[in-house]
Amino acid sequence: MRAVVLNDDKSVNVVEVDDPQPADVALVQTQAAGVCGTELHILDGMLEPPAYPFVLGHEGAGVVSYVPDGTTNIAVGDRVAIYNFIGCGRCHWCRTGREEVCRNLRGQIGFNTDGTFRDVVPVPVDNLIKLPDNVPFEDAAILSCSGMTAVHALRLSNVALGDSVVVDGVGGVGLMVIQAASAAGARVIAIADTETKGELARQAGADDSIILDDKGYDVVADKIRDHTGGAGSDHFFELVGTTASMLAGIRGLDRHGSAVIIGYTGQELHINPIELVLSEVSVRGSVAAAKQDLETAIALAGKGQLSAQIDTRYPMDDVNVALDRLRRREVNGRNVLVW
Repeated sequence: MRAVVLNDDKSVNVVEVDDPQPADVALVQTQAAGVCGTELHILDGMLEPPAYPFVLGHEGAGVVSYVPDGTTNIAVGDRVAIYNFIGCGRCHWCRTGREEVCRNLRGQIGFNTDGTFRDVVPVPVDNLIKLPDNVPFEDAAILSCSGMTAVHALRLSNVALGDSVVVDGVGGVGLMVIQAASAAGARVIAIADTETKGELARQAGADDSIILDDKGYDVVADKIRDHTGGAGSDHFFELVGTTASMLAGIRGLDRHGSAVIIGYTGQELHINPIELVLSEVSVRGSVAAAKQDLETAIALAGKGQLSAQIDTRYPMDDVNVALDRLRRREVNGRNVLVW
C-alpha cells in the first residue's frame, strides 16, 4: 500500500510500505485524513516521532475492511472515524473516560505510532466510532481532531447558555470551538488576523469578530471589554500560542472567567499571579479529547450543528502542497487528503 512518510532529513514523500497485518486489530480503508498544524510541529521538531521513516497523520475516517474474530460492536463495511489515543484501559483516567491523560498510554496514532496518511490503517476496535450516514468522511476525519478538541475544551470550561466566549484563532480547531460554543447557547466573539477569516468565523456562528490591526494583541483585552459591555468575557479559548495572545485573552476575562490553552506552543506565559488572584480567574490546559468527546462531536455533526470548513481536498500525492499552504497560512478552514 502507499503512505505519506516523514524521513530523518525532514523530507515528506509518498512511498510504498508493507500492508498491515490484521492480527487483533481492525483495518480501516482510509477515505479521508485531515492535514493539521500538528504535522508542521512534527516536521519542525517540536514533536519528535519515535523512529524514521514515520507515517504522518492523526486524523482519519474510512470503511472497515477487517475485524478480529469475536468483534460485535463494529462490522466490515461500517463507516467509521478513528479516535487516536490508545489508552491502557486500566488506569484511573481510562476507567473514568479521560483517555487523553492515560498514565500508561499504549500509543497515539500519528504521534508515536504510524499515522493515518496511508491506504489502510490498523486500529484497535475500541478506537472506532460509527458515523451517521449524513456525516461525510472528510468531516469525520476533521472531527477526529478539531471537532473532539473543541468539545473537550468546552466541557473542561463548563460553557453555559448565555455565557460570553472569545475564540482566539480562526483555524481548524477555532472554527469548531465557535460552532460548539454557539450550539451550547453562548455568545461568541472571534479574534482573527484578517477580515476574510473574520467572515469565516461569522459564517461558523460567531456573533462578532475582532480583527487584529497594526497594534496587534496590545489592545485586544480592551476590545474584548468593548464587546462585552465593559465586563470582559466569561471564557477565552487560546489557539494562537504566543505570549502576547495568551496574556491578552487572560486580561480580557471577567471575574471568575476561565482561559483554556489549547494550541501547542514553544512560547511561555509570564503573568503576575495578582492578575489571577484579584479576579479569581482560572487558566488551564486542554489536550485533544476523550473518546466520548469525539462521540459527541460526531453526534452534533449528525444533527447539523458541527461541520468542517474545508478549504481544499487533495490526493495523497499532493500532500506537500497541502503542508506548504498550511505553513504559509493560506488555508481558510482545513485541508484534507481524500482517497
